[in-house]
Amino acid sequence: MFNMFASKMIIWLLLCGAVLSQNVISLKDAQFGTTNLPIEDLTTPITSTSTSTVKPTSSSSTSTTTTPSTEPPKTTTTPAPVPSTTHAPQPYPSPSVGTWNASCILLRMAAQLNFTYEAKDGNLTHGLYNIPSNASIGDNVCDSKTVQVIQLTWGPNTSKQSFLMFFDNKNESVVLSLIQIHLTVLTEDFPDAKENQTIQLIHRGTEEFKAPEKMSYHCTRVQTLNLTETVDSKSLTGSISVSQVQVEAFRTTNATGFSAVHDCDSSETSDVVPIAVGIALAALILVVLISYLCARRRSTSRGYMSF
Repeated sequence: MFNMFASKMIIWLLLCGAVLSQNVISLKDAQFGTTNLPIEDLTTPITSTSTSTVKPTSSSSTSTTTTPSTEPPKTTTTPAPVPSTTHAPQPYPSPSVGTWNASCILLRMAAQLNFTYEAKDGNLTHGLYNIPSNASIGDNVCDSKTVQVIQLTWGPNTSKQSFLMFFDNKNESVVLSLIQIHLTVLTEDFPDAKENQTIQLIHRGTEEFKAPEKMSYHCTRVQTLNLTETVDSKSLTGSISVSQVQVEAFRTTNATGFSAVHDCDSSETSDVVPIAVGIALAALILVVLISYLCARRRSTSRGYMSF
């Protein structure tokens, strides 16, 4: 009977031990969380997890950059260039033809100056200027038998402009020996010019406008004469272009117009050349005619001999 009791006690103890072990195992699983998590998640440091979840600024910035914006992209557009309403500078007008009668000198021409002046910024600039066709006749020299001068003036009284031409009579020919121009660069004509600026232009000729005595020099084409220019003690080079020129100096007192014309393109041998060409053509025609008559006579004589 004792043995039976002992056996029941042993069985009861084993059952209690089994129940107790089962509870212990359940408690262990609850404490340590056996939830089939990956090994990597269990080994991740706690500090990294807290950093990623605690800093809201970092997450907000990340969400801003990754979330596409619903606003349309801003594009910078360059405005199209506005067409200019200013026109290109027109060519400088050609000079007008003027006529001046100073008793001893009769002049008709159109003249344009090309010179250099100083701008307000101190740089040198080229300018064009036409001699006015309505310029007045100033002081003239007519009583000399070797040199005669005609002067043209224009502009305001405070800054008179002047243009002088000197003619020499030598070796029975009249030539232009000197051109002298006194020009004040006015701001109304040249807005960029330095104020109170005066220019002196001089041309010294030798054979220009040459014509025999008691004849007028005539030339329609444009002729360019070099000018020596002085700007604030600086020696520069300018020019004057003249066209439609007809001039006669050392005229007689009772002359009413231009005398016989001596053209600028004529020469001393101009009449000889056509005469020589005419003579050569006449000689050639005569030789051809004689050769033809001789050949015809021979052919005629041979025809008689054949009968």
